[in-house]
Amino acid sequence: MNIKFTSLHQVDHNLKEIRNIDVNNQSDDLKNYTNRLIDEITKSNNKRNFEFKSDTTEVRNAIDKFLDAEYETGAKINADRLLNIEIEAQEKIDHLNIKIQKGSLFQAVIKNNIETYVIISKADHNQFLDEVDFTLKTGLPWEKRIFKAFLVKMANGQPTEIFVYDTTNRMARYWWDNYLELKEKYTDTHNTKTSLNVLDSKIFNPIKKKFPSDHTIIRNSAIGYFRNNTEFELNEFVNQTLENYTPINPDFPIEKIVTKTKELPEKWKFDARFNIQKKEINKKQSNRIPLTEKIELILKDYIIDLDNVIEAEKDAEGVKYIKIKTDVGYERFKRNN
Repeated sequence: MNIKFTSLHQVDHNLKEIRNIDVNNQSDDLKNYTNRLIDEITKSNNKRNFEFKSDTTEVRNAIDKFLDAEYETGAKINADRLLNIEIEAQEKIDHLNIKIQKGSLFQAVIKNNIETYVIISKADHNQFLDEVDFTLKTGLPWEKRIFKAFLVKMANGQPTEIFVYDTTNRMARYWWDNYLELKEKYTDTHNTKTSLNVLDSKIFNPIKKKFPSDHTIIRNSAIGYFRNNTEFELNEFVNQTLENYTPINPDFPIEKIVTKTKELPEKWKFDARFNIQKKEINKKQSNRIPLTEKIELILKDYIIDLDNVIEAEKDAEGVKYIKIKTDVGYERFKRNN
């Protein structure tokens, strides 16, 4: 890819001012920082699909300026807009004693043979104690970068894909709605329903017959993730349910399952990050397990500490059993000796 343009503006809504920083004439560290930011944004799974509300918004107009090589004009439009939006947003939440983090607005125009990529990112500033003069200073974090970002892919003057990223726990609405003037491509209901359906059909069901123990545990963990979290984030989901899982069957293809799971959002048209709609979980939470031709075990919801609630045993004669911890069930099946 060919980086055609980059800009960096410090935006201070408290002082109501913008300061342009010439990235090209700064240290190698700043250049490396911007390159790392581009790399992280373009490769991140922590994103959501969006669309422009209209073709006449300020940011959309600025993108047209970028496409026409009017880079400085487009960058200034976006920087001025962010300052005004943050001043307005801060005024609305002042009474809550909440402060919008000050930061720098980074913009980049990147081209390949087919598309033009436009990146707009706000990187939050952190305070730190300078080890040379021991004074409190503010700057861009090098290791743990906190940023909100927008990436649009343009072809023939029209957007083909739009993604929004946010490294914080929840995507800031003022960023994608007020500032960028976007609308979500997929609803939270669609995302929750589709992700659960696809996880069942493409991940869990194919392993059910050959790896029944692993299927039961992983599916239970997946339902637990949806039940216990307000937001789905693909990398976090994969880490908690798969990457930290030790298979029962040594032949279980955990790496293949991890790779396949990470590919689901793009293949099956749902977001890699969204707010979980709990009502959709209720439709997919049950797991029916045949025990004999006449007995079926139904796991109706996520079971905490599944290993200690349901156990498999085999006696000295090789007869197999399952043991379920249950007061109610015990009363129903106890027998006099």
